[in-house]
Amino acid sequence: MGEQQQILTRFLMAPSQQYDASHKRRIDRHFNDDTYFKPAAVLIPLVPRDHGFNVVLTRRAEHLKHHPGQIAFPGGRFETQDHDLITTALRETFEETGIICQRNNVIGQLTPLATISGYIVTPFISTISNDYSPRPDPGEVDAIFEVPLNYLLNPNNIHSHQFRLRGESHRVYAIPYHNYSIWGATAQMIKLLSNQIWEDKK
Repeated sequence: MGEQQQILTRFLMAPSQQYDASHKRRIDRHFNDDTYFKPAAVLIPLVPRDHGFNVVLTRRAEHLKHHPGQIAFPGGRFETQDHDLITTALRETFEETGIICQRNNVIGQLTPLATISGYIVTPFISTISNDYSPRPDPGEVDAIFEVPLNYLLNPNNIHSHQFRLRGESHRVYAIPYHNYSIWGATAQMIKLLSNQIWEDKK
């Protein structure tokens, strides 16, 4: 079985994971119990390359209100015309990057993640064509780039940082890659995926 198929099989077979408890504490302290989190979805696009899968990431435009300049998976908020959150992820990916992804290429999802910006984000994992033509929307995206999946999932590349907030210790993650720093919700999702399928080269 090829490495790409092994990764997909591990993802499909592995039990779902939960995000760090400290992240939930931060959210709980920031919002009331009856807060309505707006639904959103992102796509984790896997591109088959000779060495294995690459992951497509974007750098958000600097003028955006939320998370300007941050590294993110393509995606956005649920709109009333969307049939479901998979539709949201595919639509937003196309609008932001020009990348076409078919619904039947979506292989699964990660646990939804609540964010400080008031969204509950569901990440979907999908394969895409290796000859895709990126077309970034300048209103949303400054750059589109690829990172090897094995690099992202390797725990040695996922840096953990502790900080104190209102007397409590919290953990955040950051993943450096060339001139990019992947952190925030995106790093949380990558850490969860690493926990779920990394096999210590396992």
